[in-house]
Amino acid sequence: MLRTPGHASHSPTIGSSTRLLPLCLQFVYTDAVAAETTTVRVRRPDSERLQSLAKARQAAVVDVVHAAIDALERQEFLRGLNGDYQRLRGEPARWEQYLAERHEWDALA
Repeated sequence: MLRTPGHASHSPTIGSSTRLLPLCLQFVYTDAVAAETTTVRVRRPDSERLQSLAKARQAAVVDVVHAAIDALERQEFLRGLNGDYQRLRGEPARWEQYLAERHEWDALA
């Protein structure tokens, strides 16, 4: 039997009429959005920085986090691409082959 002490809409409990136990279940993942989220712990100063950035952008903190992740992924991609070009430049024959192919494509543009 579901019982509540005091008000029917607050502090639900489960138990018999002589013993009431607090209801420990929370319905956390009840819709698609909640099921696709999780909690990430950050240091308080970082949380404050995120909140400050969100306020300045007039955006939600989660949107700032998404933008930061996107920027970091782009940075890592470009860093890897730069390394690839550096390795290619270290092989003069392959570099010349690349430049010739690029010149062919540029002529088509």
